Amino acid sequence: MSHTILLVEDDANIRQMLSIALGAEGYLCVEAASVREAFSLFNQHRPDLVILDLGLPDGEGSEVLKRIRESSRLPVLVLSARDQELDKVDLLSRGANDYVSKPFGIRELVTRVKVLLRDFNPVVEPTSPTRQIGKIALDITERRLLVEGQIIALAPKEVQLLDELTKQPGAFISQQELLRRIWGLHHSEDTHYIRVLVRQLRKKIDPFEKDLIETMPKQGYRIAVDKPEAN
Repeated sequence: MSHTILLVEDDANIRQMLSIALGAEGYLCVEAASVREAFSLFNQHRPDLVILDLGLPDGEGSEVLKRIRESSRLPVLVLSARDQELDKVDLLSRGANDYVSKPFGIRELVTRVKVLLRDFNPVVEPTSPTRQIGKIALDITERRLLVEGQIIALAPKEVQLLDELTKQPGAFISQQELLRRIWGLHHSEDTHYIRVLVRQLRKKIDPFEKDLIETMPKQGYRIAVDKPEAN
């Protein structure tokens, strides 16, 4: 079944280029040139992924992201000429899944779209185990944590990070290796992606199992298995 992609971009040439490239891969593209059109087409088509420019003639693309995140977890790829790390971290914190700076290579962007769609609809083996992490059980198939009967929902990237860290509890995995496994080779230097993801996970986990995800400079991240027992 073909995926529908909403292109929110005020530059008609870029929209046309993306539409042609993504259409050649079998995706159905719908195009919006403004915030208003984006809201209308999003509600009308319910796309599987959104490519979102930030600078739009009638407002900020971040408003579109905010509205999407109020009702959906679908992948959002931000496309912008703004290349400051703080801008990227801010958008990732607000719920963007990926960030591509202009100018960009069309083949790289198409690859990132494929990865985001694959991660959002992962093929999971039915025998995938539920892993116990301290007081918390990680259910990879259902993308959730279970704590004393309470369910904590996880985003796809959060599941992937915990999946990688819990395969070898206590073993450090470098930021670059985690980036390669979760986002792919194109993101080997985007360490802020990992920092944002870990911060989000800690907010969810720390109330039940504090300091479960440990950070060590120059070594990376791990699941702490030798924490002292709380009194």
